[in-house]
Amino acid sequence: MPVPRRAGLALAIAGSAVAGTALPFTAYAESTASTESVASTESTVLHVDNGPRSNCSDSGSGTRERPFCTVQAAADVAGPGQTVQLAPGRRFTGQVTVRRSGEPGRPIVFQGAEPTVHAPDTSVGTRHWARGSAPAPHAFVFEGVHDVTVTGLRLDAPQEGVLVKDSTRIAVDHNDVEAGDPVRGGVRAFPAATPSVRITGAGSYVTVSRNRISAAPVSGVAVDAGTSGVVVTTNLITGGAGRGVLVTDAPGTIVVGNTFGRNCWSDLEFAGNSTGSVAENNILAKRPAPRCGGTPPTAVPLVVSAGSVRSTRVDYNTVVPWGPYAYSWGDTPFATPEAFRAVGQGASDNAVDPGFAADREDYTPAAVTGVTDAADPTALGTLATDLLGAEPADHPRFPGSTAWGYRDRGAIELQDPLRVRLSARHHPRTGHPLNARFAAGYTTGWAPGTATLDFGDGSAPRAVDPGYGFVDHDYPAAGTYTATLTAGGPTGPVRTSTARVTVGPAPIG
Repeated sequence: MPVPRRAGLALAIAGSAVAGTALPFTAYAESTASTESVASTESTVLHVDNGPRSNCSDSGSGTRERPFCTVQAAADVAGPGQTVQLAPGRRFTGQVTVRRSGEPGRPIVFQGAEPTVHAPDTSVGTRHWARGSAPAPHAFVFEGVHDVTVTGLRLDAPQEGVLVKDSTRIAVDHNDVEAGDPVRGGVRAFPAATPSVRITGAGSYVTVSRNRISAAPVSGVAVDAGTSGVVVTTNLITGGAGRGVLVTDAPGTIVVGNTFGRNCWSDLEFAGNSTGSVAENNILAKRPAPRCGGTPPTAVPLVVSAGSVRSTRVDYNTVVPWGPYAYSWGDTPFATPEAFRAVGQGASDNAVDPGFAADREDYTPAAVTGVTDAADPTALGTLATDLLGAEPADHPRFPGSTAWGYRDRGAIELQDPLRVRLSARHHPRTGHPLNARFAAGYTTGWAPGTATLDFGDGSAPRAVDPGYGFVDHDYPAAGTYTATLTAGGPTGPVRTSTARVTVGPAPIG
C-alpha cells in the first residue's frame, strides 16, 4: 500500500511517545523546512546580500532594493513568521548569533537555496583563515531561543558549525556542514576540535534533518546531557575522524533514516543514560577511509551503553562492520545482526552490502534486498522526503516494508531511473514547409513502459521507442506549438518533457 505524503508524520504524532514525551517536533521539522510554511508576501522576507552592486546597508529595512549586508543585522530584527533570505552564491563570513525567537507555527527562517534543492551555494561562517586572523568560532549559535529554522546553506567553522544551547523547536534542515576542525591549512585557530553540530543545555524538540555532514573530527552530531526530544533524521554523515552521532545522557533521542559511512569510530553511540532512544532505518556502512589508519579497537558501528538499554529500540538497520563487531549492547559485543537478536533487538536488522559506489563519494544505495523498500515507514521521525527532496519510490522487485507501505533504509531513496528528454527545431524541406524535427529519447525504468509524443496541434500522439532518435511532424498551420513526450508504465512513475517549436512558411530551394 503506498505511503501518502506525510503519512509517517501523522503516524508518529497520532499514537507515539518516547520516554513519556509527545512528538510534535516531527511535524515541526517537516513544515518549517518547507517554503509552504512561510507567507509569500514581500513584507515577510528580509533580504541579505553583500554583493558589490547590492546597495546593501545594515541600517536599512532589508528590502530587495536595500538589503542588509550581514546576516547578523537581519537576525537582530527578524520576528515570528519572517524569512531571512540570503542571496544565492554569496559568502557571509562570521558568526550569526540568533537572539530572537519565532512562535509555534511561525518560525524565523534563515534560508539560502530553496530547501528542496540540496546544493547550497550560499555559505555562512569562516571557511578559510590565514595565520594571525581571528575566524569566527561558529556559523550559527542559538542560545535561549525557540522556533527558528536554518536551511539551504553551507556552514563552515573551526568550532561547531551549529551550536544549539538551551533552545526549543530549532530545525537544522537541508544544509551542508563541515565544521569542528580548528586546523586549516596548517593554521590552528582553537585549542581543540569539536562536533560539527552540537545540541546542549536544557533545550528540547531540536531536529537535525536532511543535512550533509562531512569530515567531522569529533562527531558529526553531538546530543548532550539535559536535552530532550531531539530528532536526527535523514542525514548523510560521512568521512569523520570520530563518531557519526554521539548521544550522551539524552533520553528519548531519535536517530532514524540516516546514512553513515567512512567514519573512523562508531557511527552511532548512545552513551551514559540515554534510555528510551530509537535507532531505526539507518545504514551504518563502515567502509574505511584511508586516513583512519586501520580499525580502531572500539570502532563498533552501533553502540548502546549499559545505562541506555532500557526502553531503547533498535531495528530495521543495515549494519556493515569493518572490524570484528557490529554492535555493542550494554558492554556486550555482537558480531552479527543474528547474534544481536539474542537481546530482543534488531529483529529486522541485516548486514547486506548497500551497494555504494566504490570509486566515488556516492551514497545512493543499489537495488538490494534488505535495503530497498526494507525500512519501517512508520518509524518515529520519518520525513515525507529524503535527503535530496524525493518522495518514497516503490520498486516493483521488492515487497513493501510493512503493511503500511514502503521506504528505503538510509537517507537517500532509490528512484526509478526512467528519464525522458525532448528538443525540437523547425525543419522545412521540399514539400514540407511546416515540418518540425524532434529529438526524442527515453530510458526504460524499473517496470516495462511506453512513451508517446504529443505534438500539441490536436493530432494523434505517436509512439516512441526506447533510446534516442528523431521524429518528423508536419504541422497544419504556421505558429508556435508545445510538444510533450510522456513515458511511463502502469506500475512505475510517469515522466514528461516538453519542447516549444515555431514553424512558418519558408522558401524551399
